[in-house]
Amino acid sequence: MSVRLMIWMGLLSGANCCWGAVGGAEAIDVGDRKQLFIDHRFIETSRGIELTVNPPVKKEIVLRPDETEADGMFWISAVVEVDGEYLMYYGTRRSGRSSEKDPRPTILRLARSKDGLHWERARVGLFDIGRGVNNNIVTVGAWATVFLDPNETEGYRFWMLGHVRENKYWPESQGAQRSYPRGERRPGALYLCRSKDGIHWFRVRDPVFPFTGDTRNQGLFDPRINKYVCYLRSRPGGHGSRAVARGESAHLVGPWPFKPDPNRDKRRPEQYGWLMTELPIVMAKDESDPPSLGIYTPNVHIYPWSEDVYLAFPGAYRLRDGIASYGRDERGKPANEGPLQPALAVSRDGVSWRRFRTPYVGLGRIGEIDSGTIYMGVGMVRQGQEIWQYLSVSPHTHHGFGISLPGMDGGILRTVQRLDGFVSADAGPAGGDMTTPPIVFAGNRLQLNVDCSAIGEVWVEIQDARGKPLPGYSMEEAVSVDLNGVAQEVWWKQGPDVGPLAGRPIRLRLRMRSAKLYAFQFTKVSPDAE
Repeated sequence: MSVRLMIWMGLLSGANCCWGAVGGAEAIDVGDRKQLFIDHRFIETSRGIELTVNPPVKKEIVLRPDETEADGMFWISAVVEVDGEYLMYYGTRRSGRSSEKDPRPTILRLARSKDGLHWERARVGLFDIGRGVNNNIVTVGAWATVFLDPNETEGYRFWMLGHVRENKYWPESQGAQRSYPRGERRPGALYLCRSKDGIHWFRVRDPVFPFTGDTRNQGLFDPRINKYVCYLRSRPGGHGSRAVARGESAHLVGPWPFKPDPNRDKRRPEQYGWLMTELPIVMAKDESDPPSLGIYTPNVHIYPWSEDVYLAFPGAYRLRDGIASYGRDERGKPANEGPLQPALAVSRDGVSWRRFRTPYVGLGRIGEIDSGTIYMGVGMVRQGQEIWQYLSVSPHTHHGFGISLPGMDGGILRTVQRLDGFVSADAGPAGGDMTTPPIVFAGNRLQLNVDCSAIGEVWVEIQDARGKPLPGYSMEEAVSVDLNGVAQEVWWKQGPDVGPLAGRPIRLRLRMRSAKLYAFQFTKVSPDAE
């Protein structure tokens, strides 16, 4: 016998989509693992249901440029948790174009925190770039994103992927190909750097790829496929285009596979320069976007508190080149200029992505510290029932006027998201319902992460595979879930025990009103705990 769960929810304009097992297809084994409503995997049929992006709450600036950092760009790279401590890697660079006489290398810096709220610069004393060694600089010339390798390849736990610009300060940069292809002498390349303590970094001599990917490239280990994966800045349409490409490799160190672009200039086969189509494009603008939109800085996360959830927060950049504002504002005056903010994209495998069009973090009002550009950093901090993330903010647009003014490039902002709260299946006051495909679970309790506020409720019915309500679990016997909680137990008149149905294909039917449903999970409660 199978069981079916359906949710009755409002807003008759909701999606009516099928996704997952249908008809006689095999049931989805959810075990006792949390399942999120980021897409239609668990919505086979619905009425009045709408998937909604839920922006986080902007909190405080946790780090501002100090007197040694306030003369240029200031941005977040990544936050990682190591041995009960949080490490924040962020970059600075003097504004303006680099040259042979004035290279203006990117500086990667380190801050530490015990709670994710109060951050202190780590005075590591490694580099003197003209102001002494009492600073938190850990590399000079590397524009890269830090990640942790759970396999500790070659004994190193800390790694970063990006491009390296040769400079006189960091010996490890010597011999690196240029981060940007200037002339025929030295095209760009992408490198790995590694560290045992997160402070002392060493470049892997040979490039990962013989092309460069501009700023904010990213690597990670994906345990689902047991491979290393990268998400890189790509220019599939030439210099002005922006998209996200994905590569993968069974090993971390050594050249990664790619497919040469047949449209490259055959006269200079050794010259790659920018990444174009050598790797598959997984995020790019389409016909639903403004024609001048670019998608980049992907910020991909494998969400660790549920099953099969990949989240990305790519920068959505609207290029305003060529726009005439007739003196009203700066539009059309600087080159490569425009506003930028993080979007949200979701995936079940890290390859196929759905990008939502509504902003994930919106720009502030004109003149506020976050009114021009917002870049999401890699990394999430969980504090109880909250997810914290960190963003670099600026009142200036991308390449906008005033970007070189001292101290004007904002800071690093903390945001707070509800646990699992990135996307929800919503119903309005008119109500609605949805039904899952067949599922098989383990445990004896069902919990919902749901916000019903004051006027909303959710009722749950368990059905067999044919859609017939099971005795004791019908909609008429359901006790409503209400209020707002991340793990609210579902009850029927006979109580919450669903243990007799474990291991059998079922369906859930949920009926809702004025509610936001984020996730469900079957759990095991021991008799002693009841």
